[in-house]
Amino acid sequence: MESPLSKNATETLLRLLYKGIYILAIGFILFKAYQYNHPNFGYGALANFGQQFHEQSLNKLKETHHYTHPNASGYDGQLYVQLALEPSATGLEIEKAMDNYNYRARRILFSWTAYALGLGQPNWIIQAYGIQNFIFWIFTALLLLKWLPPNSWQNVIRFVGSLFTAGIVYSLNLALLDGPSLSLIILAAYFIETNKGWLGSAILGLAGLAKETNLLAATALWKPANGERKSDRPRLALQCALVALPFILWYAYILNSSSVGLAGVAGKKNFDLPLVGFFSTCVAALKEGGETGFPKRIYFQFAMLASLLAQAVYFLAKPKTNQVWWRIGASYATLMIFLGDAVWAGVEAAPRVLLPMTIGFNILFSRKRALLPILLFVNVLAVVGIFSLQPPHIPMRFDLKGQSNYAYDAATYEYSSMEFGEGWYVNEGNRNRYWKWSSGTGGIFFRIPGDQPIKAHLSITPKTLGTRDIILEVNGEESWSMRAENGYSERQIIPITLVPGENALIFHSPQPAMKIGEDPRDLSFALYNYTIELLYPITE
Repeated sequence: MESPLSKNATETLLRLLYKGIYILAIGFILFKAYQYNHPNFGYGALANFGQQFHEQSLNKLKETHHYTHPNASGYDGQLYVQLALEPSATGLEIEKAMDNYNYRARRILFSWTAYALGLGQPNWIIQAYGIQNFIFWIFTALLLLKWLPPNSWQNVIRFVGSLFTAGIVYSLNLALLDGPSLSLIILAAYFIETNKGWLGSAILGLAGLAKETNLLAATALWKPANGERKSDRPRLALQCALVALPFILWYAYILNSSSVGLAGVAGKKNFDLPLVGFFSTCVAALKEGGETGFPKRIYFQFAMLASLLAQAVYFLAKPKTNQVWWRIGASYATLMIFLGDAVWAGVEAAPRVLLPMTIGFNILFSRKRALLPILLFVNVLAVVGIFSLQPPHIPMRFDLKGQSNYAYDAATYEYSSMEFGEGWYVNEGNRNRYWKWSSGTGGIFFRIPGDQPIKAHLSITPKTLGTRDIILEVNGEESWSMRAENGYSERQIIPITLVPGENALIFHSPQPAMKIGEDPRDLSFALYNYTIELLYPITE
C-alpha cells in the first residue's frame, strides 16, 4: 500500500510535469514566432501577397516593402492588409482592390487593430497585421487555463490539442481572422460563465466585426428553460441586440458606401443544402486519391473530415444546454451542416471556420478513460497542425542597397538582392554573425541590371560536417571548389563574373548529408557571413 507521503510526492511531481508541458507549449509558440520572422520581410510575409492581385492592389501597398509570390493569386490575408491600409474601407480604389468588396469590408476589426498597432504607418501596418495571430495565440493559451488548468493528464491532452489544432495553425500560416476571432469568443465565454453577460455581449459585438459567423456564439447568452426567468427575457433581447448592433451599423455603412450594391453578400459557394458540401468533398477526395495514389494531403483531408464530423455528432447527440460551451459548440455544429464546397475544399478552411466547436469539444467531452481513444482521434487535428507549422518559403535576400551602384536598377528604382532558393534552411544568427545550412545543393540567384557584365567577389566562411568537397557553379560553369575538413574553414574570397540579367550561383557537395544529434535536418555545409561585392564592369 502506497504511503500518503509517497502519494503526495507523486502528485506534486505530476503537477510540476503538467505545468512544465504547458510552459513548453507556450515556449514553442514563442519559438515559432521567432522562426516566422523573415529576415527580409518580417511578419508581412504571412499575408501571402500574389502577383495576380498586384495590379489591382492599393497604391499604398505597392509603395511598401513586402514580398509578392510570382505567378500566384495569393490568399485572403493580402486583402485584409489592404483594408488596414485604408481603414475607412470606402472608395473606388479599395473596392477595386478586393475580390469581393462587400464580403471583405464587413470583416474590418483586425484590419483596424493592425492599423492601430502600426500607428498608421504602411510598412508597420503590414508587420502588425502579420504578427496579430501570434499575439492572439498566446492570449488563447492563457484563456484556456480557466477550463483546462495544468492539473491532470486529461487536461494536458485537451490543452495541447486545442492550442495546436489545425484551424489555429492555418489561420497563423495565412494571416487570417479565425485565430484572433477565437480568442474573442473564448473571452466572451469566460465573462458569460462568470455572470458578466453584458461584458460578454460587448465582446461578441466586437467579434462580429471580425467575422459575421462569430455572431453564432451569441447563443452562449441564452439560458435553458429551467434556468431562465421571464424577467430575463428582456435582458437577453437587449444583450443580443448589443451583439448584433455593431455589425449591423458597420455593414449598413459599407452597403451605403459601396458602388456594387448587394453583390457578393454571402460569399461564393460558402453554403449549401445540409451535408451536400461535406459528402461531395468526401467523394471528390476519394476520386482524387484513387487517381493520384492517395498522397499525404488526401489522408490529412480525411482526418480533418472525420474529426469535425465526430465533434458535430457529439454536440448534436449529447445536449448539455446548461453549458455555455455546449451552446457555442452546437451552434457551430449546425453551421457545419450547411457549409458549401468552398469551405470544405482542401484542408485549410473548415477547421478554421469551426474552431469554436473544436475548443468546446475539448472542454466538455467525457473524461472516462474508456472514451480516451475518441478524444485522441478528434485531436488528430493537432497532429496535422503541428506538422503544418512551417514558415512560408520565401527566398532570402542579401540587399546591396547603399553598397554598390552597379546593383541599382534605374528602371525599377531598386537595388538587386541575393536570393536564396531551394536547398537552404532558414537563416540563423544575427546581423553581425549569420549563416545558412544547406542539405547538399543550394542555389543563390542575383540579377545584374544594365547591359554589362560585372566582376565581383563572393566572400564566405564555410563550415562542414565531416570532410567534404564544396563546389560552386556560376551560370552552369564551375568557378570554384575546395576540400573542407570537418568544422570551420578559412574565409574564402571567390572571384566571379556576373552577366547582365539573372545569375545562378549553385553550391553543392557530392558527399551525402548528415544529421547532428536530435536535429531532424539533413545537413551538409553552411555558409557564414556571406557577402557579395560588385567591383567593376567588364568592358570589351
